Amino acid sequence: MTSRGAKVRRQQRPLMMNIAKKLTPTLLALLMLTLGCSKKREPEGYRVVAYDAPTHRWTILRTGTFDGKYLTKRLTVVCSSYTWGDHGSVTGPEACHLQVGRMIIPNPLPPEGKRQEFVDVYEMPGETLSITEGDGTDRVMQQFSILKYEVLPDNANN
Repeated sequence: MTSRGAKVRRQQRPLMMNIAKKLTPTLLALLMLTLGCSKKREPEGYRVVAYDAPTHRWTILRTGTFDGKYLTKRLTVVCSSYTWGDHGSVTGPEACHLQVGRMIIPNPLPPEGKRQEFVDVYEMPGETLSITEGDGTDRVMQQFSILKYEVLPDNANN
């Protein structure tokens, strides 16, 4: 003897399976569409994307949130000076060194005992970009004159 509830559940099972079979491809398509359309953002920081040796110009992409909107800015810079620790500054367009492809992420407050991980980037639009890394005698400060400063469209990479 079966109860009326068990009989109803057995009758509903094929209906539920049919609904699940129809919904699964739709849900998968929505998931793939969402994942496929979401653009992975660069972390906030400065990516060195190019160096032109004949002109000594560096191209740096600055990614971050400005006035509540995530933007990519392209900076074209030329070296002004390079200072290492207690040594005197070296000036001129050939003095600085950045690694193309490197992502520079500011870290102005490293944990206690890790001052060598200090990274500060100071940006004065239209004038100066200063990158300071390390601490004490290993501190390196590179200053650049900003030649061009522009916001890129949302879909531009460089």
